[in-house]
Amino acid sequence: MRRRVVLVVALTLALATAAVGVWLAIAATAGNTVPTATPPAAGASGGASGRVGPAAPSASASPAAPVTADDYCYVEAMIYYRVKEQELAETLLRAQGIDAGASGFATGIAARDEDELERLRAWYLSWADARPAEPPSDGPCGGHGTDHAQMPGMPSWSTLQGFVDAEHPDAERRFAEILQVQNAGMIALVTLILEGDQHPSVAESAEEVLKQAEADQETLQGILDSLP
Repeated sequence: MRRRVVLVVALTLALATAAVGVWLAIAATAGNTVPTATPPAAGASGGASGRVGPAAPSASASPAAPVTADDYCYVEAMIYYRVKEQELAETLLRAQGIDAGASGFATGIAARDEDELERLRAWYLSWADARPAEPPSDGPCGGHGTDHAQMPGMPSWSTLQGFVDAEHPDAERRFAEILQVQNAGMIALVTLILEGDQHPSVAESAEEVLKQAEADQETLQGILDSLP
């Protein structure tokens, strides 16, 4: 009973964090000098999972590459996706008796997402002038709402509650299934971004996100296939 109460409290805090994910992005870098992003260097390393993560922004801007509202949309949406992915991983890691494969994957993406969020926060702050005054009704972020809660693939409260209450092997199964749906939504968003006239930094980052998400889908399916 004690464990259940702790996990429910953890979920509540996680949802609150997701609702203010962009605010956290600002708070995490408050008081720092944030560089303006340019096309990132290829080959940035990922987390413990061994896959390559989105490349980091470099320190100076290219005046020939203006930042658009769609570029800003990409950054803001990816912050929400990564915050939620990290919370899901950390929730699984608090459970008991978790399969080693699922546990290792969750540990890897939690660390990987922390690295990526640092890069996204820098872009979020340095590109603030490109933020649209109102949530867009069309384009890649059309229909996401003011807090991106309506983004494709974002889990509902009831889905998250079922995950928090789950134990092995149902916990691993729910974790993998939730992330599969979220990854599918992220792939759809990134594909739309890549079809537009995006900033070179966004283009390179989005390509890496797409490869990473597709690789994660295979890993997640492997986790599901290995469960009893």
